[in-house]
Amino acid sequence: MNDQQLAAFLGIAGDPDEHKFIARITPEQRATYERMKIVEEDIELWQAGVGPKPTGVILCHDHSGEAKR
Repeated sequence: MNDQQLAAFLGIAGDPDEHKFIARITPEQRATYERMKIVEEDIELWQAGVGPKPTGVILCHDHSGEAKR
């Protein structure tokens, strides 16, 4: 993912210090963020019923239809 995509994923796109923050991210941190994005996309595909359940993450059932306590 390029710097603009990373900034959007992290929710800092358009921030005046966006470029400073991105420049300080270590390669290891960047790899972690990129992995998080892939897992997020895999979860969305699984929830839509068009992809396999991702491995290595804990997923529980959808609580959106349950009454609030």
